[in-house]
Amino acid sequence: MVHIAVELHRRAQVFYRGQLERRPDGWAAAHLRERGLGALLTAPGWCVGYAPAAWSGLTDHLRGAGFSGESLVAAGLAVPTMNGYLVDRFQDRIMFAVENADLEVVGFSGRSRGGRMRYLHGPTTEVYRKSEATVGMIAQRGKLLNGAVPVLVEGVMDAAAVDQLGAGWAGISTCGTAVSAQQAAMIRRWSPANQIVVAFDPDLGGRLGAVRSLEPLGTEFGAVRAAVVPQGHDVASLFQESPGRLRECLGSAVPLAEFAIDVELAKWERVLDHLSGQVNALRAVVPFVRQLPALQVAREIARLSERLNIEPGVVTRELLTPARDRSARRGRGAGAEEESWNRNRGNSRTP
Repeated sequence: MVHIAVELHRRAQVFYRGQLERRPDGWAAAHLRERGLGALLTAPGWCVGYAPAAWSGLTDHLRGAGFSGESLVAAGLAVPTMNGYLVDRFQDRIMFAVENADLEVVGFSGRSRGGRMRYLHGPTTEVYRKSEATVGMIAQRGKLLNGAVPVLVEGVMDAAAVDQLGAGWAGISTCGTAVSAQQAAMIRRWSPANQIVVAFDPDLGGRLGAVRSLEPLGTEFGAVRAAVVPQGHDVASLFQESPGRLRECLGSAVPLAEFAIDVELAKWERVLDHLSGQVNALRAVVPFVRQLPALQVAREIARLSERLNIEPGVVTRELLTPARDRSARRGRGAGAEEESWNRNRGNSRTP
């Protein structure tokens, strides 16, 4: 059944592409042009298409080719109604193909023209698991193999926007903020560049997702950086406003560990006037400081010292203290620990 599901998705992609090409003046093509992505209408690498508004356009097409209704449901391309009819899962949407590690089309992400469910993704099937798939790798493979820096983004339109910047950047979407070890390995498999940039949305979900991605991406890439997307934008809207601003945003990306430190410190902002808040904030960011390149650690120690009003020597000591020793200190009681911190702060002053 696996080979049938893959073949169904291949044929579905051809069908969706044909529907888009037949509607050069339709809303889907117009939307891509409005977003500055008109090149996708003719780009052979991008598996972009259009799911028609008909109830069963794809279903009828594939059934007419000899595939059973059961296989369409199993592949996630059709859904049964209460009356026993089969209808298309995706209707009136811009379609982007989702690929697996072997760059086979195994699912789709469909964007509506508006409404609450802007993006609709296919269900988990025998060939598709969200944590093992990406969007954009098929189109970006050539650029990646030629040394382009992979840019990990949330949405499929974001990935397409990055691609328009030229040969140096390759946009890849995880269709959300969760990045798995499998996805990180998949990107590294096709990318000889030992670096990657994460450019998630600037909202809380995007910032926290970027922080969580540090572990899986850090396992695969020597340099993991974060692009700080301006508030009120995502990658696609920033590109639409100014391709130059997006290029500058990616080019000025900071180490993701440094970005994670700032995100973590923001959680403690209200209690940084108190010693206990400073202690807890420092300990929360220590794991991220340890992941910074060696040449940047000294700069980060100075930055944390100023931000938390803690002597550099105390920051350094905490950085060098194993986690088990910190746990033992906490076990002696908060009062004793604060007294120790106060003493260390005094002893650490540089004459």
